[in-house]
Amino acid sequence: MISVCHGGLILLCGLAVTPHAVALPEDAPDHGPAGVLAKAGLWVLAPPKQVNLTPGVRLDLTTCRTVWFADPAFPQGRGMAERLATRLSTATGLSFVVGTPKSGARSIRLAVCPSGAASGKLPGITAEDLEGLGGEGYVLRVDDTGVSLAARDWAGLFHGITTLGQLATDRQDLPGLRIRDWPSLRYRGLQQDISRGQVPTMATFRQLVDLATEAHCNVLELYIEHTFKFRSHPDIAPPEGISPEEGRALFDYGAARYLEVHPLFQVLGHSYHILNKPQYQHLRIGPCEKQPWIMTYDIRKPEAVAFVKELVDELCQAFPGKLFNVDITEIDCDGMLAAGMTIDELTDLVFGYVLQLNEMVKRHGMRLMIAQGPLDSTGHLAGMGPKLDELPKDIIVGSYYCAGGNYQPAWEKDFPRLKREGIDFFAQAWIGSHIRLMPPAEHANDFSDNEVRRGLQYGALGSITCDWGDAGNYHLTGQAWFAFAYHGACAWAGGDVDRAYFDEAYTRLLFGLKDDSVARAYRQASNISQEKVRVTLEDGTVAARPSYHFWEFFGDPFTRKEIVSLADPGAEGARIIRQAGPAVTLLEKARSKATRNAVNLDQLLFGARSFEALGRKLVALGHYNDTTYPRDRVAAEFDAVADTYESLKAEFRRLWLAEDRENDQFKGHCARFDWTIVSLRQKAKELGDGLSGS
Repeated sequence: MISVCHGGLILLCGLAVTPHAVALPEDAPDHGPAGVLAKAGLWVLAPPKQVNLTPGVRLDLTTCRTVWFADPAFPQGRGMAERLATRLSTATGLSFVVGTPKSGARSIRLAVCPSGAASGKLPGITAEDLEGLGGEGYVLRVDDTGVSLAARDWAGLFHGITTLGQLATDRQDLPGLRIRDWPSLRYRGLQQDISRGQVPTMATFRQLVDLATEAHCNVLELYIEHTFKFRSHPDIAPPEGISPEEGRALFDYGAARYLEVHPLFQVLGHSYHILNKPQYQHLRIGPCEKQPWIMTYDIRKPEAVAFVKELVDELCQAFPGKLFNVDITEIDCDGMLAAGMTIDELTDLVFGYVLQLNEMVKRHGMRLMIAQGPLDSTGHLAGMGPKLDELPKDIIVGSYYCAGGNYQPAWEKDFPRLKREGIDFFAQAWIGSHIRLMPPAEHANDFSDNEVRRGLQYGALGSITCDWGDAGNYHLTGQAWFAFAYHGACAWAGGDVDRAYFDEAYTRLLFGLKDDSVARAYRQASNISQEKVRVTLEDGTVAARPSYHFWEFFGDPFTRKEIVSLADPGAEGARIIRQAGPAVTLLEKARSKATRNAVNLDQLLFGARSFEALGRKLVALGHYNDTTYPRDRVAAEFDAVADTYESLKAEFRRLWLAEDRENDQFKGHCARFDWTIVSLRQKAKELGDGLSGS
């Protein structure tokens, strides 16, 4: 039976483990916290800032099974003790109880020390240990007397419980140690696009919260264009949209785990799903027929502004946290300029609109964050750089598009400027999942490291990595766990997490395996999207170009331009199989041995098999293009690939509907499988008919 424990990690109940001692040589070199923990056989997702082991000391948890909160003045302390007892019982297979220990007995002791003065009931923890931890830091000590865990605030105690639960996973003993830990960034989180891909079920949303808290995240951001069931305008949301009651329930679930769920709401451009409805077209700039995604509210009209503010007000009520993010980028700039506005007038218009939205969210006790590209960008990215010196200091700038592509290195200009102006900002990354078969691990990890490191250099307030759903997100929500968890660990630790350590910790903690196989397989398969392909240009020359392999996977192999332009499809297919095949093998082995989160392994296997199927499709196409290759064998290969696609389509349906709600994106992907299936079946039949006719 699978359950989610209070700490959030998805574990198997009643897990049988064997106590074992840890022998760490006294002269072992210190390779930082991750190295120290690895040598001791201890695994956490986010290595702490400070770790010290006590040689020769070992705590047998079978002799230390009472959890108690040391200060009866805090009635909520018992709830924390119960959370930890449940977490440890699930992690170790032992039974832990909450109560007052017998005099002199070993126990697990918790305390919150708001003043910074150490509790006398927690041996070995001093005021010096608590100094500088902030509200989310904690200190953890394991010695012969048991475990002591203290923090300045409840959020810090929660993070300490998370770390202790991970340290104790699949074991019944702990070495003597002292950990002091605190976050590098105030806000750390992940964004899930629920408007252009999956709309998760409530169970999946809760899993995302649980995963996020395991990586010490404190934010889950929902990208919303239209998938919220506004009471004032019930004609906006599709059937799969989330209701206000669901939104509030998710917010409350996160708040109980010291994580805020809040929206990133489109309030200007990217509003096609609303503004293309006949009843709302009077509120838009223009039809944007060539770029429908930039369909924009005409905020020159008071009724358009009032409409958006009404929607924002409802979202503030459903998600009553500290932050409210709005996107003011990717707008129909050309439509406004064509109507006679100048760039300066447009900037003034958007700035005035931001001020109105700020006043609105402030009435709910929240801070507004505005999603921004490079500050001085003009046109559809609508940079607020010209107004930065007028921007109220209570507004946060969410800095996107500053580290990659045509915008590099905008952060070098923008981050120092934001710091100079005293404006809080988020250094935003994204996992590069859109229009790909799987989120590419190295791209996502590199982006997280870079944004967190650069942001910290200039005093960033936070960092949220984004799972954007351009083209509908073929990858499943669970396939983003790895990138999400890494970003949380990165934002907590301060960037550049030891990836070898993280990979093994991730595989051990989430799947109960004793190696890094799942992370290694995920990296191997997902990084295929980073490889360039060789194509034949119009002038007959051959060049390498980037490809996400998304359209090659779905496309008709005989007509799709991304496929027919390949210089040697057979060679490209063979390369993909060489990378995907070993990943499939690793994941199949992991699936047979994993003790938890088997469904997530099914999702990863599905992604790796999608790459493998693409490779086989391209190899078969290469054989078809080779006129010396026997036609009957080509026909058989085409039918075999079509069979594989049929199987993947059925698996896609099963996996999607197990975690997400049925919607148009789901139906669209199901239909895309047929582009390959139908064309290959037809071509195989033509080849067969040709052979029989001859």
